[in-house]
Amino acid sequence: MYFQPLKVAALVILIWVTYVLYLNYSQEDHQYVRFRLDSGSLPYANSAAVTPMFESQIIPQPAYLPAAHSSSFTMLPNGDLFAFWFAGTKEGSPDVKIWRATYHNGKWSMATALVDPQMIAKANHRYVIKIGNPVIYRAENGVLHLFVVSVSIGGWSGSALNHLTSTDNGITWSEPERIVISPFFNISTLVRTSAVALSDGGFYLPVYMELGRKYPELLRFNFNGKFVEQIRITAKDKMIQPSLVPLSSEKAWVYFRNANKPDVTRDLYAAFSSNAGLSWSQPQKTNLFNPDSSLVAANLGGGRLLMVYNQDDRSQLKLAVSRDGLNWRPVYDLENQRGKEFSYPSIQINEDVVDIMYTNDRKDIKHVRFNREWLDRILNNVQY
Repeated sequence: MYFQPLKVAALVILIWVTYVLYLNYSQEDHQYVRFRLDSGSLPYANSAAVTPMFESQIIPQPAYLPAAHSSSFTMLPNGDLFAFWFAGTKEGSPDVKIWRATYHNGKWSMATALVDPQMIAKANHRYVIKIGNPVIYRAENGVLHLFVVSVSIGGWSGSALNHLTSTDNGITWSEPERIVISPFFNISTLVRTSAVALSDGGFYLPVYMELGRKYPELLRFNFNGKFVEQIRITAKDKMIQPSLVPLSSEKAWVYFRNANKPDVTRDLYAAFSSNAGLSWSQPQKTNLFNPDSSLVAANLGGGRLLMVYNQDDRSQLKLAVSRDGLNWRPVYDLENQRGKEFSYPSIQINEDVVDIMYTNDRKDIKHVRFNREWLDRILNNVQY
């Protein structure tokens, strides 16, 4: 077989043109990219007349499911909560499915399965050995977007991202569709934390890559729910599972799980954007530690941020508050039981109520709900 330089050159040019066209296609006008702040992110009027409220419950699931992990939830138009997580024999097992449940009138429904590896394999015409982290998001137009990680070969670093939608509040769903983020390899994209609304009806989906270097990105979707742009947050290695927190239409913090080994660093890092997430500062150290565990943060309004995180290990799940985004004060222990695991929190703030869900010792999912009056009474006892 002879080397044919003209054919090689033609192939290189074709690849280059394809890549340029792909970049042009995925870059929309940035002039209109702004965050849309939900009601929970706006300043609120504190009322001393409100009774403090704090409650918690376990989301029921079939007894034959020994393990559950990585919950995500959203609020439906009627105020119900809609939660998703993965459960099965253990993380990575072929029998793991994506399960869902609804919170209505103060009570959770029994979980039911929605997505399994066979469903994704059939829809995408490719072998799937396992599925994992789900993320649910309700867009401004009412469409529910469910993102699910799947793996066809190897570990999580070889994952793909699948997208399902529902236009009837989760009664029926589209078939899973594999998102094409790159025209070439299109692997190693994972999700964990909530999507964030944009003012044009689109949204950012925080993701992270694990093939080789581990780093965070934002995927931008337009008002039709179509992927249009990929934004690298930082090239700093081992910064994964970004939690995005808008402060205004243009300013935001993002916080990272630190996947470094404990003997390297356990610092919790953050980056700042002043142009609605299109570019980011270099990661900065906060005053908190991170034991290679997922965390989430949210805007309380009134110049305060709230974080749910693990401090020393996953046996302690804490609340912390900050006014500047870098200096945090731990204010409350949601969990503190040595030898157990409480991890992978999700959070939403809707007017006066804060909802948090997290993995409860890898057995099931726990839901905690409290109001701002309860939190304010906690904060009145600490200096921050």
